[in-house]
Amino acid sequence: MQINSLTLPAANTLVADYKNEENNIINMFDYQPYKNFHKRFQDVTEKDFNRTALTDVLHTLNKEWGAPEETLKQIGRLNDAQSTVVIGGQQAGLLTGPIYTINKIISILELAKQQETALGKPVVPVFWIAGEDHDFEEINHIYCPAGDGEFQKRKLKTKNIDAGKKAVSELEMNKKELSDWIEAVFETLPETAHTKDIYALIQEIQEKASDYIDFFARLIFALFPTQGIVLVDSGNAAFRKLETDCFLEMIQKQEQISEAVVGTLNELETLEYPLAIETDRSDGNLFYHDDLQGRILLKVDENGNWVGKQEEVLFTQNEMEDIARNTPWKLSNNVVTRPMMQEYMFPTLAFIAGPGEITYCAALKSGFHVMHLQMPPVVPRLSFTFLDASTKKLISKYQLTEKDVILNGVQSTMDAYMETNGRQEIDRVTEDVSEKMKEVHQPIREMAADMGDDIQALSEKNLAYLLENIQFMNKRFHKEFEKKHSKALHELNQMELVLHPHGGLQERVWNPLFLLNHYGMDIIEQLTSFPLDIEKGHWVVE
Repeated sequence: MQINSLTLPAANTLVADYKNEENNIINMFDYQPYKNFHKRFQDVTEKDFNRTALTDVLHTLNKEWGAPEETLKQIGRLNDAQSTVVIGGQQAGLLTGPIYTINKIISILELAKQQETALGKPVVPVFWIAGEDHDFEEINHIYCPAGDGEFQKRKLKTKNIDAGKKAVSELEMNKKELSDWIEAVFETLPETAHTKDIYALIQEIQEKASDYIDFFARLIFALFPTQGIVLVDSGNAAFRKLETDCFLEMIQKQEQISEAVVGTLNELETLEYPLAIETDRSDGNLFYHDDLQGRILLKVDENGNWVGKQEEVLFTQNEMEDIARNTPWKLSNNVVTRPMMQEYMFPTLAFIAGPGEITYCAALKSGFHVMHLQMPPVVPRLSFTFLDASTKKLISKYQLTEKDVILNGVQSTMDAYMETNGRQEIDRVTEDVSEKMKEVHQPIREMAADMGDDIQALSEKNLAYLLENIQFMNKRFHKEFEKKHSKALHELNQMELVLHPHGGLQERVWNPLFLLNHYGMDIIEQLTSFPLDIEKGHWVVE
């Protein structure tokens, strides 16, 4: 394995300016992205956290998911008042979801390791599973190769009527449905020396799993058995019980939080930065979980009542506070308050974020301050592109660069190849013949027009028939062209499939299963053992 850094442009101007530490955007954060860790350590260790209760819940959760011994040791280290965490999170996608989930975990592990060395204090890697999220459509599929340059969405079809309504943590999992889906996914994979073992492992994991969060967590532990990653399900009732006081404060300070965030969004808009969230002063920034109606986004009306966005429920301020005190598992955070809850629950040294998360965090600093919290350093996660030997040879063969293919794909190369080899000539010649045919045929149509409507209609039909035959020849020419140049077109499509799927980065489409099937389970351990510079961002793994 060879790993080289590659500089890629940022997802948007805000992220670019943030990475470059431009004053306009850095002022929207409490810390710089790659510095201030010593200062942050001092700031966070001066605060009190309910470490005993937190470690009890984490220990119970992780043990239920079959956590390896190293993970349980890391949880125990959180009882040290000098310990901090590097944290990041994602939804519980099937088979982990796209590769960027794995990239985020590798980033958490790498920064935790680096900062533990730099600070000489325990730094625990934590991954926050967004189990309270209800959008099952976002996690119920992966993309599988389906031909030259194409991926097909393989979706888990479930008869569960609560899918999309209830939080993923609360969804029942049909083992037969999941097992059949796993089998269908594996049918799309090429058989390798690793396929049978990986298939058996995943089927064994789903047999042990009680729900989708459990399935996700057990698979993460199988991929990272020795690295000590600690998992937490934000939808877990015991974990939410620890959030009671923070929920109460969020309810009591709803107006100030919303006003602060709206003000910052207006400022970002004035600076012409992209906005990742929309909010107004009436937003409650919390969800209520109803047993029948699922997760309901709350707003605050002119009378101070908390109401569903579609008026599904109504609670007075006192009733909302009672819910927070007595049944906090019925509440969950939205995009505005989730980072604040994370800061409240964990002694966070740094938050590992993707481009979208960096963009919405830019709006939240003032909201944090309303809660008497500081936003932790927001560190851009690492990104990887995996490049196999055959694809690397193709890049050289067509005189391209890795960076150009990763960023732009090969469409322009394909167009140039087709033009050079005469494909456009097919369209030019057949179009020219069609125009000449219309011209030659014109006297027939004119004669027919003088003879009556029926014969005129027949002449038009006759022309259409002739033009259809020319179009038929056009299609046959193209088919023969593709047959003649099939090898080159296949190779160009293969580069697109590997390095620029769906017009973007590999990590947003590929699932880790394809890497595991090709290289085996050891590829993750190899990646986590390689020293990676967090600031360099993107890495090409050959």
